[in-house]
Amino acid sequence: MKLTGKNSLLTKSPAFILGLAIGLFAPTALAVHDEGIFELEGNAIQDSVAPPYDWETLYNGGLNNGGNTTAFTGIVNDEPNAQGIDTSIFTGGRKDIQPIAQWAHKAGSSPDKDEITNAYAAAYNNAAGDLLIYFGADRISNKGDAFMGFWFFKQHVEAKGDGSFEGEHTNGDVLVLTNFPQASGASPEIRVDIWDDSCSKAASNNPGVGECDAANIRLLHKSAAICGSAAGDLVCAITNDEDGPYDPTPSPWPYQSKNDNTANQFPYESIFEGGINLTQLVGGDNCFSSFMAETRSSSEFTATLKDFVLHDFDLCSVDITKVCGQAQVNATETGYVYQYEGKVINDGSGTLYNVVVTDSEAGNMHALGTILSGDEAPYSGSFESSSNGLSNSVTVTASGSPTGASTITDTAGDECEPLSLSPMIYVDKECSSSFVPTENGIIAEVSFSGQVCNTTTPGLTLINVSVVDDSGTPGDPGDDVAVLSGITLGPDACMNYSGSYIPKDFANPINQNFRDTVLASGQLKLDGSSTSNTASADCPICPSGN
Repeated sequence: MKLTGKNSLLTKSPAFILGLAIGLFAPTALAVHDEGIFELEGNAIQDSVAPPYDWETLYNGGLNNGGNTTAFTGIVNDEPNAQGIDTSIFTGGRKDIQPIAQWAHKAGSSPDKDEITNAYAAAYNNAAGDLLIYFGADRISNKGDAFMGFWFFKQHVEAKGDGSFEGEHTNGDVLVLTNFPQASGASPEIRVDIWDDSCSKAASNNPGVGECDAANIRLLHKSAAICGSAAGDLVCAITNDEDGPYDPTPSPWPYQSKNDNTANQFPYESIFEGGINLTQLVGGDNCFSSFMAETRSSSEFTATLKDFVLHDFDLCSVDITKVCGQAQVNATETGYVYQYEGKVINDGSGTLYNVVVTDSEAGNMHALGTILSGDEAPYSGSFESSSNGLSNSVTVTASGSPTGASTITDTAGDECEPLSLSPMIYVDKECSSSFVPTENGIIAEVSFSGQVCNTTTPGLTLINVSVVDDSGTPGDPGDDVAVLSGITLGPDACMNYSGSYIPKDFANPINQNFRDTVLASGQLKLDGSSTSNTASADCPICPSGN
């Protein structure tokens, strides 16, 4: 399920006002580290029987996705290329305040303290339905300050092979900044900001909660970082402190520090983890599609971005199915009718709002309203087309909040089978002969009659029906007799015909036998396809024994 498009300005929408109010006046809720869902203590090891879970359980619990998560990135390694060079660092001068279109990346190296080795994020819903995200990263060296950021993008963001990035910021993208300076007396700090393109610059040198923190950045929260340092903290982070109980601590996944020869062991301040209750702290539309861990040269928003790890992280997702039936002829026999049906499934973690299904062929729209996580809703419809068999698709769009933009989409298609058409016509023939007087003498005349019928299955109309007798000279169309032309025959309808002709070949009347053939033909009204049939009869001019 893919996220495309762009939300309207949050600062100019009820969703933003509501979200900001939630952030400023959050109701009483458990601290993010006290939910009993995930361990935030500064290591990756499962300390006791889960839950609460830890990264070790998520990593080992079945194809890198244990821990009963709603969504999990996996332990994403910032893998070097064959030459041992990091393939994903920012080019110089890139900043968090810039649109993603202005970002660029390359292969190279960052300062050791800024070199990410792995990054990870996992989403859960608590008993109250709040969306909680736990995130973390480890770095190759602990020699220096750790200024790290964790982006949660609403759109799909991808680092392209040409050094550019695909995707763009959407108002409401969340940035969690964890600053762990090593200077004596410095205190770790955590900040939560959202992307808001109505911010042209910081409101002041020391903006307050709800004010613009920098160009395109609005501050929602600022506090001491360490989990447990603030009562009821809805966002926090922690590391394995120097001389603390987890200095060092085992790594459940392959890891090698540049400052320690012991494999698979994190020295102090080498692993960082945190959590955020997005529902309580940010509010609004918490549908996200991509996750990025980044390192920065300092705590300032104008700091240069260094290394990054980017991965899909679909929290809101929609899936649609489609079945199209076989073509049926419409009432006027001028085209085809197709019946279709399917269902829309909310296979993400959040409620989907304003769910709309649109059919590609006829533009039929089906408004399905709200679909809760894990639920599904059926849809069905029909359309007409001049094509006998075609490919048909549907698109579903949805939003992650009642007033949010419809950025959550999926498509599905099916082949609408053609109807097998076989126009058929039946004709029979009888004939009789006699002598008739004329001014030129007595001559032979052949009279014929019969019936022509529409035997098409299924019952469809034939148009331009004609019956032509060859007057006993199949090679000479000049004496053909057209007894019916331009006739319309409905399904299973028949029509009588009759006619006569003067034979050209009448040398010996004794046992003379005249043979002639009628050709019946017509076209389907529906598609113009043709059909024909013939019938012949022998008429002796002097029957035997007379």
